[in-house]
Amino acid sequence: MSTFHEFKCPRNLYEKLTRDNDRLANEYSGDNLFTFASTVVHLQPWVKSSPLETSETMRRLLRKVSRHPYAKICKDITSATSYFKLELCDKGGAILHVGDEQIDVDDFRNDLVSLFDNFFKQK
Repeated sequence: MSTFHEFKCPRNLYEKLTRDNDRLANEYSGDNLFTFASTVVHLQPWVKSSPLETSETMRRLLRKVSRHPYAKICKDITSATSYFKLELCDKGGAILHVGDEQIDVDDFRNDLVSLFDNFFKQK
């Protein structure tokens, strides 16, 4: 029996983002962080090129995401504009270092997923 993984609409990529979020929450690693950031970056053009983009709600989402500082960090990381390192804390958790910024990884991933949750959980 064949199994298919289909990516044909923004919801498919949003679902990938939630899986990437879970993976990063369960294992802090540079690979998981980069994959998560990449999905955040790629979800935006998928939304822009979909019929959903014509709705005012979606346009507001795209404006909000494009202005969010963590979404900008994702873009910088995936385009090699900024480099990052991941610090695993002795007490659990992790800190993302990008330039002079230090960001709690859980805050980073939760803030970004919640931007998209607000839209996709309504639909």
